[in-house]
Amino acid sequence: MTVTGYLLWFLSLIPGFLLTACLRRLTDQIHYRLVKLILFVLKACLAIWLAYLVIATASPFLWKYNYLLSGLYIALLADCLCDLVLAVLSFTRYKEIRNLGMILLCILTAVLFLQGTINSQLILSNHLRYSSEKLTTKHRFVFLSDLHYGSSQTQETVKNALTEIELLHPEFVLLGGDITDEHTEKEEMEWIFEQLGSLHTPVYYIYGNHDRQDRGSYIGGKKFTEEELKSAIEDNGLIILQDEYVQVSNDLVILGREDVTRLTRKPVKDLPPFPENTYLLCVDHSPYQNEDILETGADLQLSGHTHAGQYFPLQFVYTLAGLNVLGNYKIGNTDVYVSSGIGGWYMPFRNESHCYYEVIELSPQ
Repeated sequence: MTVTGYLLWFLSLIPGFLLTACLRRLTDQIHYRLVKLILFVLKACLAIWLAYLVIATASPFLWKYNYLLSGLYIALLADCLCDLVLAVLSFTRYKEIRNLGMILLCILTAVLFLQGTINSQLILSNHLRYSSEKLTTKHRFVFLSDLHYGSSQTQETVKNALTEIELLHPEFVLLGGDITDEHTEKEEMEWIFEQLGSLHTPVYYIYGNHDRQDRGSYIGGKKFTEEELKSAIEDNGLIILQDEYVQVSNDLVILGREDVTRLTRKPVKDLPPFPENTYLLCVDHSPYQNEDILETGADLQLSGHTHAGQYFPLQFVYTLAGLNVLGNYKIGNTDVYVSSGIGGWYMPFRNESHCYYEVIELSPQ
């Protein structure tokens, strides 16, 4: 993300704010509380729908106008908060302030915009611990997913996070997919894998649904080929796992799954047999394949993909839909952890969970 990118991001907020300001004027002239309540519900539903369109829906039209739709989402969400604040202030003397609704809309839009934009640049560490009788020694490693480099974070933000990770001296690093996406330029792709290859520890990589720019045609074509991507990964010493495993010690095996969007993904029955009496750690970009998780019988699966919703309140919506969206789950005998991800999709905005990478410790039971 460059200075020009942030300027465009800010400018994209203006049309949505102006449209919402007109709606705010209309709302302020309504004196019937039932009508205001209905309008509030409609605005809230529209904001949620926009969030889903921007984050979870793929089409050339939406990808072209995601910035503008995001700006409208932010302004609408601010307007909904404005309604709630005004409802509280209606019982106080502050309700007499002239143009109070518009003042609140301006303040809340600015606060939401700044909070989500700044939050997208804050990368934090999340420490997790698991134990098993299959383990004979301790293992400490880092898992990071969904960087989407080239979309939403500055080069300095990413370099600082990788420096922090290197200072942890992990036994190895697992990359859970979507390190790049359709908006990543070839030079950016080459730079990020050069940085990841300089971590002075083994780095294992699985593909996500965006890395290979499968929908590059939506935004003018792919910036690099699959062969160029694979070469950049392997030339920097990263190890790609596509439905194959690596035994990192006598008691620990890592299985890397091909992404579920690919027809080349193998059924569990066709995976190579795993060494017996070892702890099986599975890395799968998507956390939704419950049947595969049960069949694999891994002791622990690490996934990303969801970004913990990224735009409020999608985390709640996904949870209502019964999806594994963030945190620890238990599926059969498998512990499943879904990361919020270290970055975000396209827009430099995140008003759900923070950006995280996981520091994971495995220990004997």
